[in-house]
Amino acid sequence: MSQITDEIIDRVKSEANIVDVISDYVRLRKTGKNWTGLCPFHDDKRPSMHVEPVKGIFKCFSCGEGGNVFTFLMKRNGWTFPETVRNLAGQLGIEVPEEKVQSKEQGERERLVAATKDAARRFHQVLRSDEGENALAYFRGRGFSDETINRFGLGYAPDSWDWLLGELSGSGYEPEELEKAGLIIKRSGKAGYYDRFRGRALFPIFEATGRLVGFGARRMNDDPDQPKYINSPESPIYNKSRVLYGLFQAKESIRKEDYALFVEGYADVISLHQEGITTAVATCGTAIAREHASLISRYTNHAVLIFDSDEAGERATERGIDVLIAGGIDVSVARLPDGEDPDTFIRTYGADEFRNRIKDARPFLDFLARIKKNRGDFDSPDRQADAIRSLVASIALIPDKLRRELFVNKIATDYHISEGLMFRELERATGEASRMSQRATPRSPEGAKVEAETPTTEIVKFSKGGVAEMEFPSAELRLVQVLSSGDRQLLEAIFAHIEPDNFRHPLLRRYVDLILAYYVNQSSFALDDIALEELDDPLRNFITSFAVERETLSDWWHSAEPELRDPDPFKIARDCIARMHQEALEAEYADQQKKLLDPELSEEDLEQVLKRIQELNNELHKLQSLVSSV
Repeated sequence: MSQITDEIIDRVKSEANIVDVISDYVRLRKTGKNWTGLCPFHDDKRPSMHVEPVKGIFKCFSCGEGGNVFTFLMKRNGWTFPETVRNLAGQLGIEVPEEKVQSKEQGERERLVAATKDAARRFHQVLRSDEGENALAYFRGRGFSDETINRFGLGYAPDSWDWLLGELSGSGYEPEELEKAGLIIKRSGKAGYYDRFRGRALFPIFEATGRLVGFGARRMNDDPDQPKYINSPESPIYNKSRVLYGLFQAKESIRKEDYALFVEGYADVISLHQEGITTAVATCGTAIAREHASLISRYTNHAVLIFDSDEAGERATERGIDVLIAGGIDVSVARLPDGEDPDTFIRTYGADEFRNRIKDARPFLDFLARIKKNRGDFDSPDRQADAIRSLVASIALIPDKLRRELFVNKIATDYHISEGLMFRELERATGEASRMSQRATPRSPEGAKVEAETPTTEIVKFSKGGVAEMEFPSAELRLVQVLSSGDRQLLEAIFAHIEPDNFRHPLLRRYVDLILAYYVNQSSFALDDIALEELDDPLRNFITSFAVERETLSDWWHSAEPELRDPDPFKIARDCIARMHQEALEAEYADQQKKLLDPELSEEDLEQVLKRIQELNNELHKLQSLVSSV
């Protein structure tokens, strides 16, 4: 596949009329110089999405989704960025030249995808031959129709050590390529290779875009020395944490019905889809990961978990809950009778009864409390305290502050505990969750997690449009507003005294990282220069909100920038920088004071702490004088 040049991308972006593009999906109505319509990314009852043709951006003031023409199509259709550019270019009559791939790695990945696709085609053909009759009988025994077998590309790998190796080598693939794709294995201690999948029913694994990247495989014999299921290994084209089985087939239904149904196995997914439950997905032999939450959030913010009813299924559900809610997904849990899994249940009781189970799904907190009660975790005051702390620890992972507080209120009511005590426990747990997130997630310009932080200074709340409430230290936000002006002299003066790491709020810090990168590379910065399609959802939505709010001068913007009416932006910047330094010193001062409470603090350490407190006191007095005189 060819690379797309920046010139082509810029041309497509400039020639595409965002109103015309979005009108293919949403009925828009002109309101002044802009357009409004029902947002397609949530269950919108009133026109919440605004489209600004001059800026080429859209913004939903209900769910918070926003971006440009590329990001709209990527979100709406589940396309990759190259797919989006090519499809939009085709509609505009812009030819995308087929150039040689510049990247060796990209060319290699395309070869691996092609080999995997070729293998899947051959496995599917074998399924219809005499050699595949046992596997075909197995699939039909699970109730899979021919249409379903074809739709999911099911197949069979012959019980041979080198059948696939011979087939694909004859088509021009090198053994080294096939090994990288996870299709064959290098022999240990001697030359040669052998097939990874032998005598197994095959479940092809597709990315959300439809690209085939791997296989799940079930053995067809009773050999106890062989695992019942095996999967393709991680490869340059396959990352288990970034793929959900069935999502390619389910994504449109998930978007339409506004929930994803997480089940355990490939057969569960296929059986449910065949019976019309087309929102079902599963992980590929791994636990639910943070990347899965990010992946599913492209289509919905709601998930129902319905794993097997045994202890292993309950444990998997518990782990999945914490990961999904930390990713901003609203999680419910549906139950099946003991001994049932989704595949057996729907074949026994039918689709209507299964839908009733989904309809009766309970919030994640009810599920967690029930299994803890069943395990005896509420049998004594000590165990009950631990159980409630565990529930609060899960609640603390929820990014949305209002939802956190509502769940904690429920615990206080259900277990007759004072709300004050519960909220102190939530504050402690939220701090621990934030610290764990910071340790586990390195900050980077792309894909960094937006941690919840609790600033200790003046706060500006930004909750416009129903987005999960965001709180910003006002000095940091005002300085970001000044930086966004793009004035070269201002940028030079500010970056001489401060850097992105001085911003405590992670979202503002990432935005300043972006501004600094543009300034260093181009000696300038403008909001319109930002390639929104290259950003992750939190940062992109913040920037589009930022752009819209600056234009409309909303109440939020007025409250956030009263000093910006001062004619001297350099004075504003000096004031903000001084206040930010003051807040950083105050935070360190509080940390040092806490150290004094440690009964195990040695005399030497005590001396160092007291010395540092005195230094901080002196610096704070100087800064306070400076701030008051600015």
